[in-house]
Amino acid sequence: MMKTMQACLARAILFAAVLIPFAEVSFADPTFVFGGDARLRYDHVDQDSFPDSSTALTLSARASAEWTPVDWLSGLIEIEGVGALIDDFSDLPGPGLNKPLIPDPDHLDINRLQIQADLGQGSFITLGRQTLRIDDQRFLGMAPFRQNTRSYDAVRLSARTQSTHTFQAGYIAKVNRPLGNRTPLGEFDSDSWFANANVQTPIGRVGLFHYALDLETGPDADRNRTLSSQTSGIRFDGRYHRSDLKFDFEASYAQQTDHADNPLSYSADYYLVDVKTFIANLEASLRYEVLGAGGAQAFQTPLASLHKFQGEADVFLSTPIDGIADTSLSLKFNGGSFGPFKDITPTVRLHQFEADRGGATYGQEIDLAVQAKLADVKLKLAFADYRADAFASDRQRVFASISKRF
Repeated sequence: MMKTMQACLARAILFAAVLIPFAEVSFADPTFVFGGDARLRYDHVDQDSFPDSSTALTLSARASAEWTPVDWLSGLIEIEGVGALIDDFSDLPGPGLNKPLIPDPDHLDINRLQIQADLGQGSFITLGRQTLRIDDQRFLGMAPFRQNTRSYDAVRLSARTQSTHTFQAGYIAKVNRPLGNRTPLGEFDSDSWFANANVQTPIGRVGLFHYALDLETGPDADRNRTLSSQTSGIRFDGRYHRSDLKFDFEASYAQQTDHADNPLSYSADYYLVDVKTFIANLEASLRYEVLGAGGAQAFQTPLASLHKFQGEADVFLSTPIDGIADTSLSLKFNGGSFGPFKDITPTVRLHQFEADRGGATYGQEIDLAVQAKLADVKLKLAFADYRADAFASDRQRVFASISKRF
């Protein structure tokens, strides 16, 4: 059942956007470049706290055009649309259904509209609606799992002073959230800025970062400023690869406090240690991540690519008041083939979730996934099973997706 006239129009333009990259477009001016991508995803959620399950089959597509009139200047526009082919789910903007949330509502919007000036030697400045992906996207990312990805109305400087020294800084005036433009919660009004610097050393890459987020959202934005925060930290990425022994290391520490007009007073810490080892085609990872408790609020990362962290079931998209400690173990096999399927990558990951303050066991989760390629089409099938002890309720989730870049 179609929800609104806007949804019907969005679907029509969405399918047109999917077809655009296949059209034979010919321009005498070679400074135009066209591109796009499309993803069809099935998503089914069973959650004990709801009487009914949610089932979604959604199609997302992006079509872009980039113009480079001179070597040092380019402009880009990208249209993004999402349409539900099966909409038996709660998407937040739509009717209030007594079903689990799948935040992939019907949507049609300009995802990117930017100009970029090349400053030379790998440095550039970008102005306009754009995507931002800093480090592992734990603090600032584009939420690529969602059918409507996150974009930012921002200005950003990216500089490379040497091949081993990089610096990024920017100002964010607005955050366009995956919830879309049909709800007041679909955007953050922002007066935020960030800075990130990395230096390559003999033992790995060392980075410093600072995020000053002044965010407000919702119909009563003046009161909904609890996600405004100031975060400063350090990050290390390293590797030790020899013929008989291979390790990758990742570690980070940050401190976060309330900022701007946030009515909550708090100070919380973040810790991360991740060690990967490689044996032939097998990758094993042990990860420990803590988003700490801190008084009136725990450590929050509202602009992260959240689905990437703390389990595929999406139970912990915001941090509980007592914080969270996530211990996870994963095994991944890289690169098998079977018939026409290439790069078959099965993965299993186990999570143990506990409170940072008080030590209560929130629950456990097992995530199973397999990815593969069929020609230039990407395929993914995933299953997540969260078993609750002291937080939320049991939840099982199944994803299946087909995606292609043009």
